[in-house]
Amino acid sequence: MTESRKVMGDRVSPTRSEVRDHCGVAVYADAVTLPWSERLRSRVGALHLSVPEVQSLAAIAIGLVGDPGVTSVTVKVGTWQPPKGWIGAPRLAGLSAWSVSRRRGGALVRLRVIEPVDPAILVAAVLRMLRPTHLDAGALLTICPGLPASAAPLASAMTDVLSPEEKPNRHLRRTDILVAPATPDPAPEPASGARTLVITERGWEMDGAGFDIVVDPAVHRPVGRRSVAPGHVSTASIVSECLVIETPGGEVRARGDLSPTDVHRLRSVSAVRAEGILPVRWRAQLEAAGVVVVTGSAAVGLPAQGDDLGWQLASVRARRDALRAHSPAAALDSWPAVSVVLVTHRDRFLAHALSQMSRLEYPSLQVVIGLHGVDLDDGQVTGLLERAGLESGGYRTVVVHRIDRDVPFGQAMQAACDRADGVLITKVDDDDHYAPEHVWDLVLARMYSGAQLVGKALDWIHVEADDVTAFRPAYPAESYATFVAGGTMLISKADLLEAGGWRPVPKSIDRALIEQVKRIGGLVYRTHGLGYVYVRHGDAHTAIVRDEHFLTENIRQWPGLIAHEAFGTASS
Repeated sequence: MTESRKVMGDRVSPTRSEVRDHCGVAVYADAVTLPWSERLRSRVGALHLSVPEVQSLAAIAIGLVGDPGVTSVTVKVGTWQPPKGWIGAPRLAGLSAWSVSRRRGGALVRLRVIEPVDPAILVAAVLRMLRPTHLDAGALLTICPGLPASAAPLASAMTDVLSPEEKPNRHLRRTDILVAPATPDPAPEPASGARTLVITERGWEMDGAGFDIVVDPAVHRPVGRRSVAPGHVSTASIVSECLVIETPGGEVRARGDLSPTDVHRLRSVSAVRAEGILPVRWRAQLEAAGVVVVTGSAAVGLPAQGDDLGWQLASVRARRDALRAHSPAAALDSWPAVSVVLVTHRDRFLAHALSQMSRLEYPSLQVVIGLHGVDLDDGQVTGLLERAGLESGGYRTVVVHRIDRDVPFGQAMQAACDRADGVLITKVDDDDHYAPEHVWDLVLARMYSGAQLVGKALDWIHVEADDVTAFRPAYPAESYATFVAGGTMLISKADLLEAGGWRPVPKSIDRALIEQVKRIGGLVYRTHGLGYVYVRHGDAHTAIVRDEHFLTENIRQWPGLIAHEAFGTASS
């Protein structure tokens, strides 16, 4: 008879028994301490799990690495709220069958493979079926047994594990990075290019450098945080080693990491005033979710009530810093290379566009300039590049490509993208304004949303005919969507290819790409609009909406082009 294993609760547990700590938080047995080998027979079995929410599967997957192989897994999830109409794919070799069905607000997942595999691999595949995950950017990982639960943010990307009997190859590794609870013996030869990420209870270490990786981007993220801040300032304290936050909806209590439910409840909170200095873990997780954290009895430095720009700037700065410094990508050094692609037929805007791209900051950046019938010779173009300070060197390379004027705009855009070297491609328009952190915002949004296509909210519009800048948050920011600002779209080169590329038409190429991504089952995500100003000139333009449309439903207007560092428009 086939042996079966059952797992329940927040952690792997041989029974459904649970205890409650003095914070009132339910806790279960730790996944990595359960002696599965004592309860397994030699015959391959099936794994059964019952968990309250999707996030529970991440720690379970890490704890199962190295267990005897199984051929099937069945998972019951109590609460499952995916983006509307979305179900993920397992992205796993050797599948014989898999299914996902909704059950009373939760989900039932079944997955079967032809040959026995490490159960952690199957649970990771289930995780990818239940929450959006990217596998096309960043380092490939081999996960070792014995890792602590703090390695859980890596679970979704787990496609290869090391069995307890295996030793890492000294000369050649099958992936880029070995993730281990200790430095492997023997250590890899330097010439092999192999790297080892060591994760212990003390923290993460790569190449001798230590990292405080305490943010899981799939959990600690600003999804649902709108452009107009709620403005509520809560108090936070630590009681018996438990974080307690007073919110309009009641207390949020956390002994360990903030859970998805905690993060959801904190959407109504703009800032937290802590009575003392919060540990790095809680502060970073709050900030990654978009909550501004201040210390002391007075809200010194917080924006005034109703200052939507001030609140959004404070929140966005906090989440940028937390996500960049405390998410796994920081330790893995795996920020994907980005190609910024501009296609223009309007030579009068070229100097402006080049100056905008010259200020963009990102670790690995390529700029592709598609001159669509522009009547400037090579010397004139070189002069414009030099005056804008847009030259190859350091973290940036520049490519100029000429395209015939009679080629449709969509086809010209595709020709420019074909010359992009980056893993990710982002489109910019020749007349809009971009702040230095613009590319970072898009990359981070892609990381925590798992969407195939991301872009910014069209919140800030400069209507040139009326010479006003309107704050018009008509479309909810930080949400899965069907519309993003066309001059901010970011997509991977692989996803662009799968979607069929840019349509060879003269107009509406942005809308067409969004529809193509949705048609292949992809997700579109709209992040905040900070750092981008859409400009309406009132002349020939690929858009067809009238200027008057952007002067309705405004929260506020500024005379002229808004001058602020948040948009890269402040006077020098």
